[in-house]
Amino acid sequence: MDLIGGYLLLLLVLFTANIALMLGNYKFNNVKLIFVSVISLVISFLLIYVSGYLNAQLAFLLDNFSYIFLIIAAIIVVSMIYYVKKGNFKASLYVMLIAFLISMVLFASQASMDIFTMLLYSLLVFIVLFIVYQLTKLLHHAKRKYPVIVGEYMSLFAVLMFIFALTYNSTLNLDYTMFSSFLILTPTYQLIYVIIGIIVVLVVGVLINDGKGGNS
Repeated sequence: MDLIGGYLLLLLVLFTANIALMLGNYKFNNVKLIFVSVISLVISFLLIYVSGYLNAQLAFLLDNFSYIFLIIAAIIVVSMIYYVKKGNFKASLYVMLIAFLISMVLFASQASMDIFTMLLYSLLVFIVLFIVYQLTKLLHHAKRKYPVIVGEYMSLFAVLMFIFALTYNSTLNLDYTMFSSFLILTPTYQLIYVIIGIIVVLVVGVLINDGKGGNS
C-alpha cells in the first residue's frame, strides 16, 4: 500500500463512520440498512475504479494534498458548528457526503491499487456503515444528547484531518523501501476472505433477527 492509498483508507473509514452516525438520527430497519450499505459499497467501488483512469488529469493536485486536508478539516468544522447549533442532520449529511465523494475521487485517482484492493476498500465501507449505524442505537440511550456525541466525533475527525494536513508533505518524502520487510504481515487476499465472511455472518444474523421479530 502506498501513502496515498493509506490516506484514502483512513478517509473512507472515518468519513463512513461519520455518515453512519448522522444516519443514526433516522430509523432504518435491518433490511433497509443492508440495502443502503450495499449501495454504498457499489458506489464506492465504482468511484474508486473510475478514478483510477483520472490519474493524469488530476495529477496536478498531488502537491496540494495538504491544502485539501485543510479544506476537508474546515468543512467538517463548519458542518459540526452548523449541526450542533441547529440540529440539521440533513444539511450536514449532504455537506459530508459531498466532501467524502470529492476526497475519495481525488485520492483514488493518485493511489496505486489493483482490483482486489479496490474491492477491499469498498467492503470496508459496507462494514463500517453497517456496524456504526447499529451502534448508534445504543448511543441514543447515552446520558449525553445524540447531537453532542456526533459533534464530538466530528471535532476529533477535524483534528485528525488537520494533523494529516500538517504531516502529509513530510511523510510523502519518506523512503518506504525500508518498510518492505513488513509487507508479509498484510495478507490482502486472506483479509478479503475474512471480511467477506464477516459480512455474510452479519447479514444472515440481522435477517434471522428480523424474522424472529416479525413472528413475535
